[in-house]
Amino acid sequence: MARDGKPTRDKILAQSKTLVFENGFAGTSIDQILNKTGITKGAFFYHFKTKNDLAKTLIEEFAEEDMSHMEWALNETEHLKEEPLKRLLQFIQLFIDMMENLKEPPSCLYASYTYESKQFDQEIIELISTTILKWRNTFIKLINNVLGDIEPNIEVDISSLADLFTVIFEGAFVVSKSLNEPKLTAKQLQHLKNYIQLLFSQKK
Repeated sequence: MARDGKPTRDKILAQSKTLVFENGFAGTSIDQILNKTGITKGAFFYHFKTKNDLAKTLIEEFAEEDMSHMEWALNETEHLKEEPLKRLLQFIQLFIDMMENLKEPPSCLYASYTYESKQFDQEIIELISTTILKWRNTFIKLINNVLGDIEPNIEVDISSLADLFTVIFEGAFVVSKSLNEPKLTAKQLQHLKNYIQLLFSQKK
């Protein structure tokens, strides 16, 4: 088991995530996971002692992947750090391009877990909050860099504006799935980019 454990563990996580997206966490049973993966109950409990243990691992991996996307976008736009507005706009554009390439409507474990928060312990809920706050703080820094160069055309609440990126993602995921429109999120992010451009457009 130790030698071949990782493929089995990865299979459990991948299929469990699919089931949670389809049925919610409460609606996903261990038996459903076993049927989906074709593994034994003993193999499941070798890797995950409880269903909560599985939930924690799923959200940890999802958050890690989410943070890797943020770091990737920061690295990809690092060369624009002396032109903060261009950097902010390009940062958003990277995610527009990513969402443009989707073939299926996206899903989010943050939303799935938050809607069923009573299913999880406080550690899991705090992990979600911490990750979302990292997005807020990243955007606050990007926006503040722009404000160091350009005055906005209207007064803005920086923290609230920083949350708009995440709010668009989470809301667009729901609408995208409801309407079966995979590219809807990209279109909503384009509105955000347009707004940022208008907010900091320099008057002639």
